[in-house]
Amino acid sequence: MYNQIMISMDTVERLIRQSRPPRGLHGSRMVLLGVGLLLGAALARPEVLTQTGVPLWVWPHVVLLFVLAVILRNALRQQRQAKLMLAAFESLQLQEWEQARQHLTQLLAKPVRHAPARTEALLGLGSLAEIGHSYDVAQRVYESILNEAVANPVQLLMTRMALAATLLRTGQTTDAVELVDRLGRTSLPDSLRAHVELVSLFREVVMGQAADGLDKADYRRGLFREHLGTRAAYGYGLLASAYDHANQPSQAQKYWEDATLLIRANTLVERFRELAPVAARYVPVEHIL
Repeated sequence: MYNQIMISMDTVERLIRQSRPPRGLHGSRMVLLGVGLLLGAALARPEVLTQTGVPLWVWPHVVLLFVLAVILRNALRQQRQAKLMLAAFESLQLQEWEQARQHLTQLLAKPVRHAPARTEALLGLGSLAEIGHSYDVAQRVYESILNEAVANPVQLLMTRMALAATLLRTGQTTDAVELVDRLGRTSLPDSLRAHVELVSLFREVVMGQAADGLDKADYRRGLFREHLGTRAAYGYGLLASAYDHANQPSQAQKYWEDATLLIRANTLVERFRELAPVAARYVPVEHIL
């Protein structure tokens, strides 16, 4: 299912470019400035306006109506973008990947002037690329967010964590380790620390060092349970892998049950291929529906 989510590098490059808001005076701002200059020049020489046969007092009202029309047009565009954003993230929450891809593609096909909204949309696009195992595409999205540096601090932090995981998946371990270590040294609230610990645990599993970090298992479990919602399943699954590598099958079974209680085993493996050996060795919780 995940492999069917196709997002090409060309598509991502196009969406990054098209969604970037223009710099300086463009579009409606340029139109309003031009109208203001023309009106000012005309009022300086009112005889020009009187030659049109339209009473002089009418012109300010005409300009006001034009300005209101431009403002209304912008408001409607922002409303459409907000609806697309909401629809995209509802689709992501429901794991309706194709619908999410369509919504994000439509949203990012035009300039998104609100920087945090554009960043959220790009993060969603990068997440879809990851889900479809197009890690080079996801890396391009995350690097573009960091290079532009217009996102808010929390978004930049989430982007760095996503990039670190992507680098691990593509074998760029040196850069990934450096990035994860830098994140680990950052002072963060527990709500964000949970995400950092998930990436750190993933690094340990990928690099065969998971058994060395089991002294933090209870701490990580608490963070995952408190702050990650159903995504805590990924953390539990990775902890199961760590205990499996440490030859502690009873603990591995316990964490695998916790993981599969939240998310089905096949979905966990599709998202984290490193969990395939765990899925083969341990019994998942059976979902009736």
